[in-house]
Amino acid sequence: MSDFAPFAYPDTTSGTPRKCGVEIEFAGLSETAVAEVLAEHFGGTARDSGPNELVVEGTALGDLRVELDTVWRKAGLPIPEAGMELVREIVPVEIITAPLTPAEVAQFDSVLSPLREAGAIGSRGGVLLGFGVHLNPEVTGLDDPHTLATIRAFGLLEDHLRRSAGIDTTRRLLPFVDPWPPALIDDLVANPPQDMGAMMALYARHTKNRNHGLDLLPLSMEYDPDRHSELFPKDKTSPRPAFHFRLPDSRIDEPDWSLQDAWQMWAKVEETAADADRMTDLEMAWRAHRARAFSRRGPWAERVGALLGAA
Repeated sequence: MSDFAPFAYPDTTSGTPRKCGVEIEFAGLSETAVAEVLAEHFGGTARDSGPNELVVEGTALGDLRVELDTVWRKAGLPIPEAGMELVREIVPVEIITAPLTPAEVAQFDSVLSPLREAGAIGSRGGVLLGFGVHLNPEVTGLDDPHTLATIRAFGLLEDHLRRSAGIDTTRRLLPFVDPWPPALIDDLVANPPQDMGAMMALYARHTKNRNHGLDLLPLSMEYDPDRHSELFPKDKTSPRPAFHFRLPDSRIDEPDWSLQDAWQMWAKVEETAADADRMTDLEMAWRAHRARAFSRRGPWAERVGALLGAA
């Protein structure tokens, strides 16, 4: 079982250990087949909880949800079974965990091999497959300086993370993990928000949707539902005291792949946020980069890699 290192700040401001929910998408298996693998591996009992949705109750990791992740299913629109089989060719099945400790995330990681052996297919299994891993790391505190610094750190590191991780081409073309606009990072660097309310107002000036590598809207809804509805009137997200990190690929069918890839990617963001000197260096470099006539993403990704490599 792989070692999933603790967060840079392992506890919340109230003193409880931080946890992280996991969502992983893939094709190749029905929802029922996935639930059977989970129940066999972790114990528990699978039951239907809705159309194309099951929950495996009483596992070693709590309840695990399995669902066909399609807008049609969530909208409650009927789909003939023949049509559903075609949908399953390109629409992922998703496993959604409860918040887990790092040790429990490592335990959950152990089920990837049985799923792979059963026929699970990841992002690189076809040209139209754009499946991802979502991590939902609990924040240290809604207005905690580390939470605010982590958001700034992601903005500064995103281009480097995308390049170093080799994000799947289909996922880059689909509008689900669009990069943050450079003007958003400009604003974060020039006017670092001092609380989450100011952070969400700044964020709303540059984007109104969830389709980014780091989706802050569940955190915004948790912080202030009324203000969230004013800032993001079309958003229907559920509140969550956590980041929603959507960037990593799901490569479940590759034998050497693990959730460690996504975990380490996010760890780099939090470790950078915890290093005040590194953050200062990155922000100074960003200002210099944006002062150039052509401030392209590629050279910035290289510059970040050089700065992080100097650690």
